Amino acid sequence: MDMPGKDEYVYGYEYEFDLENPFTSPADEPIASLLDAEAHHAPSVSAAASAVRRDAARFISKVRYDGELAVHPRVAYLALNYVDRFLSKGQLPFERKPWAPRLLAISCLSIAAKMQRVDAISMDYIQRDEEFMFDAVTIQRMERVVLGALEWRARSVTPLAFLGFFLSACFPPPRHLALLDAVKERAVDLLLRAQPEVKMAEFSPSVVAASALLAAAGEIAVAHLPAFQAAVAACPFEKLRECGEVMAAVCGVVGVSLGPAASAETPVTVLGHGHYRSASSESDRTVGSAANVADAKKRCMGPPSQSQWG
Repeated sequence: MDMPGKDEYVYGYEYEFDLENPFTSPADEPIASLLDAEAHHAPSVSAAASAVRRDAARFISKVRYDGELAVHPRVAYLALNYVDRFLSKGQLPFERKPWAPRLLAISCLSIAAKMQRVDAISMDYIQRDEEFMFDAVTIQRMERVVLGALEWRARSVTPLAFLGFFLSACFPPPRHLALLDAVKERAVDLLLRAQPEVKMAEFSPSVVAASALLAAAGEIAVAHLPAFQAAVAACPFEKLRECGEVMAAVCGVVGVSLGPAASAETPVTVLGHGHYRSASSESDRTVGSAANVADAKKRCMGPPSQSQWG
């Protein structure tokens, strides 16, 4: 998977970063590549639960919902993802300073806006209510600290990147474009709303995406829901049920039951790839033998057979 390097960030963007397609060039096996990469882009639970993250998330949320500024929701989403990834890599410089979370949030908002190629955010304006403002040089210096910690991998693999795969591989035919677009749009809304919740960091991006799509289908495509559930349940997800419950509580939606087929939890993510967080540890672990991977691919790759819609 090709990611932009340092020169691309510093001197301008050859590509606009699409959160739903983080690749800069086509991959032979897009979903397998995403699943291989998601472990390196997901936040740690300890970082998501930190006071710095809480304060940074609060500032980003305030900017997002500022009616006069109207920062695009996906810019705010990507900015908080950068905050999470950065904090998962190590300690924030000057962490004990009360202004440190705000500097981190502002820098991540600036990077996200550049990656999304939207109009530049006025750094003075978003700081207008603060006791003091960071100047452009300080913000740019912090941007480089963040990007250095991320190894200049600014094209994050988030739950948004998995939506297309699940809709194409698991949603039952006939796949009417208007219906798929509606389900996807609602799933994106749920993902944006659920992201600040600390407990969402316990789940891999692929699992979060599947949970959002199931919840969206439960609201918009009820007639298709049983078949969609059956196809998703055929994939060996870790903690899908728990993720759905957290999302339902955070977003105020009705949780979707996966039925008996998904009642047994398994420490293997979809396709057998990805990272595993046990209840006793916050560290990332790769699990699943080669046999598990091969078996999972047989069950999940490509559109399910018609028999699954029975």
